[in-house]
Amino acid sequence: DGGMLAQSWEAVAVELANAEEADVATLIETIAKKMKVDTGATPAPDAKVVIGRDTRPHSLHLASLAIEGVKSLRGIAEDVGVVTTPQLHHCVRSSNLKEEKGLASVEGYYTKLTEAFGDLVGNRVVPTPIIVDAAYGVGGPRFAELLAHLNRDKIILRCTIRNSPTGAEDKLEEEAAMLNNGIGAEHVQKGRQFPQNTLRLPDEELTRCASFDGDADRIVYYQATEEGDFDLYDGDKIACLYTFFIQKQLAALPEDLTKGIRLGCVQTAYANGASSKYIREELKVSAPLTKTGVKHLHHKALEFDIGVYFEANGHGTVLFKPSLITKLKDVQDDFDTDAEKRAVQNILSLEQLINQATGDAMADLLAVEAILTVEHISLETWGMMYRDLPSRQLKCQVADRTIIETTSDESRVIAPAALQDAIDAAVAKYTSGRAFARPSGTEDAVRVYAEAGSAEEADALALEVNQAIFDHAGGVGERPE
Repeated sequence: DGGMLAQSWEAVAVELANAEEADVATLIETIAKKMKVDTGATPAPDAKVVIGRDTRPHSLHLASLAIEGVKSLRGIAEDVGVVTTPQLHHCVRSSNLKEEKGLASVEGYYTKLTEAFGDLVGNRVVPTPIIVDAAYGVGGPRFAELLAHLNRDKIILRCTIRNSPTGAEDKLEEEAAMLNNGIGAEHVQKGRQFPQNTLRLPDEELTRCASFDGDADRIVYYQATEEGDFDLYDGDKIACLYTFFIQKQLAALPEDLTKGIRLGCVQTAYANGASSKYIREELKVSAPLTKTGVKHLHHKALEFDIGVYFEANGHGTVLFKPSLITKLKDVQDDFDTDAEKRAVQNILSLEQLINQATGDAMADLLAVEAILTVEHISLETWGMMYRDLPSRQLKCQVADRTIIETTSDESRVIAPAALQDAIDAAVAKYTSGRAFARPSGTEDAVRVYAEAGSAEEADALALEVNQAIFDHAGGVGERPE
């Protein structure tokens, strides 16, 4: 389905990646036996592995080794060249869908997105130009190609791409060193700051901006205000925009058609509480929490007929059940009003535009721009859907992180019980307070998230939770103060 690696194969991949070169052949045989793979069987005629690479200097060699490996097992290796990670997912997914086999290429990706975007916006032109920070990743040149397709007949979307690699042989090392370095989605979202040396301020105040990450599977929006402030529109904001738009389309359709259709917006405990409140109380949409990690959100989103999921870092997508899409296609010509016809067409077009396999910065940018254009929403109006509660993240070093156990969504501590009691007591002191603690996956430390009605309260709450961890979970070093 073009999705992420099955969890059962993750440990296998790690073991193989860490093996000494001399042990690889023997390890592959061991893995094949363990996973019940018959390496002596004749592969199916269309047994194909799609291989892509990015712009870093070592990628070409790695891709060539992968191609050799596929051929050694008598498979077909299809090299799609320099592509974003989501483009590779698209090629795999479309290769396995009868109705999309003709789109299983980079060119097919551009065709699919261009047609879906056109179906959504109609004859409209996106009114506001946008600056895109490509983080010196592969998304820069590939997005330029997508724009060329999109604007082939007339200029629909005006974009200026910055921090894009040239691909010049003599600049490969230099540009690889600049990848995500003070630029890109993670730098912007985590630091809540502009990408370095990208915007020309104050001339570009109020200009709509977006940053991709290096492999273009994450995106965040932002702009500089006239007052010099930084306004961020992260994954939470994008998820709310999508959910708002989809909910509006469903509300425009007859109740006998939409009855039983489940729309959900899946988040993690790191999602800002104001976004969760907006989804649940304003939109009246289910917003379950999962463990941190896109694979967990993706799995939960599959439970819904339409499942929106995003992490705050801008990685996410919207999943549509094939049975729902078939149902809507069967009835799309039966509606009496233009509003109903438009609503069902919007849902069908959105399903084609948004990557159904993984988060996709280019597809998400087009989806956001289409929704803002169709709904006549400015960046400021989008931002006023809700106001983020101030938040703070800290970390407490502990002797043994494994003594911390949490609920499946990581929002509460199960053990030590005294720690959750202390967190609850601290939260109760603050306006709109919320906090949780979860063990790090990489070091003996516990990560803290806290939010409250003001920045000062969020800081104070985070400190109290950090102190509670130190006191009840074996903190090491000096007690946080």
